[in-house]
Amino acid sequence: MSNPEYEPESEPAERTLFQRIFRRLGSWWARTRPWRTRLRQDGPSSKRVQAWVAVAGLLSGLVFGVCSLLQANSDAEEKDKFSVLRLSAESSRSIEVQKRDENTGRRYTSKEHATVLHLYLSNNTDDLKVFQKIKVVTKLYIEVTDCIRGTGGPVRITDGYDVSLPGPGGNTVEPILYQLPPRAAEGMEITLGSRMEEEGVYELEVFLHNGSEYQSVGTVAVPSPPDVKDLYPLDPDVLPISERPDPACVQELDQRLTNLLSRGVPVAKSVRTLQKGVHSTAEELEGDGQALP
Repeated sequence: MSNPEYEPESEPAERTLFQRIFRRLGSWWARTRPWRTRLRQDGPSSKRVQAWVAVAGLLSGLVFGVCSLLQANSDAEEKDKFSVLRLSAESSRSIEVQKRDENTGRRYTSKEHATVLHLYLSNNTDDLKVFQKIKVVTKLYIEVTDCIRGTGGPVRITDGYDVSLPGPGGNTVEPILYQLPPRAAEGMEITLGSRMEEEGVYELEVFLHNGSEYQSVGTVAVPSPPDVKDLYPLDPDVLPISERPDPACVQELDQRLTNLLSRGVPVAKSVRTLQKGVHSTAEELEGDGQALP
C-alpha cells in the first residue's frame, strides 16, 4: 500500500492527440513547399507531372501517418488502465475469534481457521487509485453437512472476521482505505468469516468502491470454514447404523456441487476436493444399495 501523503511530482502537460496531429500535418505540408512552387512556375511538362506525383505521395503518407498516430494513441489508452490480475482462494490462516457458549451465554476466545482471498491488482495509469469500501456478495450458497440425521451444527461464529459472509443474495460492506500507487501491481488479503450457523460452499463476487462507484474484481467459489472439505469422503462401512449418512442427502449435495463446477465458475481447489469426496461417498452408498430408486 502506498503512503497516504503520496503526491506525484508535477510534469509538463503533454500535447493532446489533436495538437500532435496538427503538428504533424503542418510538418508534412511544409515539406511539399518546393514542389508546390515548381507547380506554379512550370508549364505542362514532365516535371509538373513528377511534382504532382510527389505531392500525392506525400499526402498519402500523411494520411497513413495520422492513422498510425490514432492507432498508437488507442493502444496507449488500452494499456493505461486499472486491471485485476487474479482473485484466488487457495489459502487460510489461523485467527482468534470471539464465540458465545450457547448453553451458558458466556463469551470466550477460540482459535479458528478462516478462508483468505488473495486479490492481485495492477494500476497501469499515472493516477493514484484509492478504494474506500469492499463489498462481498453471496451469489450462491450450498450447505455442506455430513448428512447424518440427529446431530447438531457447529458453534456459531459471532464476531472477529474482517468480512462476514452474507446469506444467499445478500451482501456485506466493510470500510477500507486501500491505495494502489501509479504503475504498480500489488495484492491484498480478504479474510472471510461467517455469522451463519451452516457450513458450506459460497460463490462470492467481490467489489471495490473507488469513491464514486463499485467495480467488480472477480467471482470465486470457496468453502467456509476451510476445513469443511474434510467432512468427505465418508466410509459407511466403519460407521454405526445410527451414524450412516442419508443417501438422498449425499446425492443431492453431489449434484449441487457438480452443477457448480460445470458452470465454469472459478473455484478453490478445496471445493474440487470436497466434490470428489462427496461423489465417491455417493457412489459407495449406491453400491451398497442404499440409493433411492
